[in-house]
Amino acid sequence: MRLWVARKQKGLPLGLFRPGLTVCAHCLYRASLLASSAWVLRARQGRRAMGFMRSKTTGFSAVIPTSFQQPWKLWFLRGEEAALIDTQALQWQKPLSEAFDGAFTGLPEPFASCSDGAFYLHHKNGNTLFLAGDQCLEWNWGDRKVIYQGPITGFPEFGPHIPAAFRSDIDIAMQLPTVYSTRRTLLIKGDQCAIVRWGEGVGYQGPLSEMAAAGMPKAGWKMLPKDMSGDFDHAVLFVGSSATDSQTLFIKGDQAMYFDWEKGPIAVGTWGQAMTGLGALPADYHKPRLPAAGRFSGITDGLRVDLRVDLEGELPVVSGDLFYADGDYYNSFILDGNQAVTLPATITGTAKYATNTSKTKISVVVDKLAPGGIATLTRSEPDGSKPTTYTCAYTSRFLRTIDWEVDAIKGTTSAPQYFTGAYPRPPGLAKKLITVQSAFADVGIELRMTDKADEIDVNNQWVGEDEKAQAGTEEATNLRWSNAELHAAMVSNFSGYRDTPQWKLWGFAATRYVDDGTRGVMFDFFDGHQRQGLAMFHDEMKNEGARDTLRTWVHEIGHAFNLNHSWEKNADQLGPRKGHGDLSWMNYPTQYWPSGDETGSTGVGGRIVAYWQAFAFQFTDGERRHLRHGFYNDLVMGGRGFGTGAADRPALQQFDLPPASRSGLRLELSGRDSFSHGEPVVTEIKLSLDGSTAQADAFPDLSPRGDNLTILVTDPAGAIRPFRPIARACGSPDHVTLDASTPALYDSAYLGYGADGLTFPTSGTYQLRALYKAPDGSTVTSPEHAIEVNAPRDEQDQQAGDLLIGSQQGTLLALLGSDTPQLQEGNDALDTLIADHGDHPLAVYARMVKGTNAGRHFLTLGKDGISVRRADTDTSIEQLSAVVETTLDPGIDAGVDNITLNETMRRLARAHARAGDLKQADVVLDQLVDTFRDKDVPPPVLATIVEQAETTRAQLHDQA
Repeated sequence: MRLWVARKQKGLPLGLFRPGLTVCAHCLYRASLLASSAWVLRARQGRRAMGFMRSKTTGFSAVIPTSFQQPWKLWFLRGEEAALIDTQALQWQKPLSEAFDGAFTGLPEPFASCSDGAFYLHHKNGNTLFLAGDQCLEWNWGDRKVIYQGPITGFPEFGPHIPAAFRSDIDIAMQLPTVYSTRRTLLIKGDQCAIVRWGEGVGYQGPLSEMAAAGMPKAGWKMLPKDMSGDFDHAVLFVGSSATDSQTLFIKGDQAMYFDWEKGPIAVGTWGQAMTGLGALPADYHKPRLPAAGRFSGITDGLRVDLRVDLEGELPVVSGDLFYADGDYYNSFILDGNQAVTLPATITGTAKYATNTSKTKISVVVDKLAPGGIATLTRSEPDGSKPTTYTCAYTSRFLRTIDWEVDAIKGTTSAPQYFTGAYPRPPGLAKKLITVQSAFADVGIELRMTDKADEIDVNNQWVGEDEKAQAGTEEATNLRWSNAELHAAMVSNFSGYRDTPQWKLWGFAATRYVDDGTRGVMFDFFDGHQRQGLAMFHDEMKNEGARDTLRTWVHEIGHAFNLNHSWEKNADQLGPRKGHGDLSWMNYPTQYWPSGDETGSTGVGGRIVAYWQAFAFQFTDGERRHLRHGFYNDLVMGGRGFGTGAADRPALQQFDLPPASRSGLRLELSGRDSFSHGEPVVTEIKLSLDGSTAQADAFPDLSPRGDNLTILVTDPAGAIRPFRPIARACGSPDHVTLDASTPALYDSAYLGYGADGLTFPTSGTYQLRALYKAPDGSTVTSPEHAIEVNAPRDEQDQQAGDLLIGSQQGTLLALLGSDTPQLQEGNDALDTLIADHGDHPLAVYARMVKGTNAGRHFLTLGKDGISVRRADTDTSIEQLSAVVETTLDPGIDAGVDNITLNETMRRLARAHARAGDLKQADVVLDQLVDTFRDKDVPPPVLATIVEQAETTRAQLHDQA
């Protein structure tokens, strides 16, 4: 998904200083504008629940009593099957549609085959409430009909009263006896619980061990065993002769507890030990739904280990992260076992470490991957000497747990759920309901929704009518978010935010990005602690189905875990067909090359169809290994920067040209060939017909931020590396046709700073070469374009150049400015360049950044709502006028490239219009056309420039 969507036109593009800043923004679609009136609502307020119940570790999803009083019988729901037991034996097993004399015939999907849970509404004549994702369905057994179907939070008398903390990822929903005409439901999440009083509110919320409410016994809850004090998979209520005589069967993994509310535990152990009939369930009901894995933790000599034991594959894998007692990270390791094991087991071998090349021997002895399990880790020298032993207690069935906080603007949609039975499924894929959480639970990752409930009001008059009237089309569009604004919003609104590595992630369901077509971004990539925030844009996805929208959410979160696109991985990690053959969340339907297509010659429509016909809604094996066992800093939010590691690959010393293109296209790099110390390096890109045909199809996106074009940089020592923008963009599948009326496409790219830092760190001669993927699958290669990066000529050159060198300055050049406090040092350096070296040629770039940023408003999402720093037209006019004047002065060898000049002059015209001077705006637009007419640009290019100028003029006059 991308951060910067290049806007191309026939002839000359709209014109823009093209920095290499992108964030992945998958698939480009047209979107409508959003009215300015909006509210920001915290996800935990309920309307955005990402799944009411969490996934279960058991082979069944729900257990329901057919009677609360003796003789007790329980029926179990397992997909489309059901089983009934009494306390001693199995009664029957049959399809759900045949159970209870066909009482569930006609139950709609996805509830009929993949409910997450269900509970019995005994106070409503035995109706059953089925749960799937954030939806629920009340089913009447007798009439065999739906009473209610919709969001759980909208379920009458119950849903609106669910506390915010219990609106997603709960463990248990259990109906309690009615007391004094009050209907009640007990919700359990971890070791916390809430009692919802139907039609009234919350009767109790707090620790399960302290549960108390009118007419309910509580003494037994203080006797809960440590291993059975929360995180239950299932619970079944039995009632004796009175409402206060209550007992409950709790199930947790392969363990169970028969519990008396007043007296405490009666029996704890295996299913059969807790209740004989429970042990008699068929084998499939005993089979865990999740992989055979578990997380353990222990500490020895001030060093804590978080240990992951994974028996899912043919061979065991053990990995772990080591921390000092104060929480600081120390190291990570991974060990691949060499033979299959059954528990209890010992796994031994030589570990690979993240931060050194030591060959420490590892031995792990584990008894079970369940509550109460113990894993003993021993680290020693290769010969077994100097052993250090850690006794690690079972922590979770998940290998990693991430606190996920999601904020949203009212009117946007939450991450959807998708039922795989809605379309023909790939071979072997069972019917199931997929949510964001379940997609990651499948690889052992727990996305745990956080509990932060408050609202932020957005005043719908936040942009005054005067500014709306004068701003022009682009600026008048409210609630468009830039990456800088998103980062600032994350810092001020993410309750878990810290400028440090931690397992916490912020998601923002926003309206629209500043560039049309952007569906989602992992925007946090330009500071020291990256990958902590992502945003999804409702306006781009509101007309799409749940399947595509869900894929985008999972894809962006994958980037937060430092997963690259399928085709952008290291060479040793690429999947089939150069990665394009991956059936992964991290591939795109438009980038998928079906089996047998080794060059990408399949048309876009065919790719999309082939992808969805084969995609099983999963990550690849390599991605699974990264998510489950990757080293701590490579995954943790705030750890290594996005994509970091690619720069560690050895640079190429030679480049083999691909086969000659058959596309009918020619690719060229041009522009200045000499740059001073610190000067931003920009190259112009042209795609045109090669003369072999009268017309040819082309992808319009020529930016290195997209999917179609890569620029190779050869340094003075001969090492060749691809330029990697700060983050990559996903290209549009749209085609254009080049012909006599549209002979060429143009773009420019800022190459000075990217994901690997400074691209031109030393003076000398560099060679640039571009590679373009044409729609027919062939690669178009440009000739090399040599540029010279010069050493400073004098002390002033040194000082001025140094003020443009640095990660913050590079980011500001890529962003074309920002108000975010995280880039204050970079902004200070640009201010110093203008103040102290205003006559130096490099000052034009600082003026361009400051003038562009001043000419637009800046959104700040704060505790009290969205505030806006209004456009500073005076500063914008002053700085952009200086950029134009310097560039057009024939006596000054300085200024921006033609494409950037085009965009700068139109920005300057908008600034004059915003200031109320339409006459001067017209003067600037006339000057724009005259300037390029004097440059003798080709007629189609000049026609495009005239069209751009007149379109801008019409917008400004209409707004005025």
